[in-house]
Amino acid sequence: MPKYARPADGEAAEILLAILGNRAKTSIIRQLRKTPNVGRKDLVEALKLPAPTIVPYLGELENAGILLADPPRAERKRGEWVVYRVNDEAVTEMYLRLGQEIGEI
Repeated sequence: MPKYARPADGEAAEILLAILGNRAKTSIIRQLRKTPNVGRKDLVEALKLPAPTIVPYLGELENAGILLADPPRAERKRGEWVVYRVNDEAVTEMYLRLGQEIGEI
């Protein structure tokens, strides 16, 4: 298996690109900016992606602080309906950090 070259100080950029470099994740963010406070079913219908694709990405984006969920993960009960919205401050911070990583800022 080939090893990919990585810059010594590029780990932060890799994390950011793992979020922003994925079309499904950016589609989720874009859709939730257009229509905040919707659940998984609405996202599946709007994005025309299967739930098994969207569900793990919602968890990743929530864990990264990009999405805010109601109720939050720590307060959720099994089977409870969850709605999501974008944490605009976190997205702005992510863009700024990425700019710093590539030398723009």
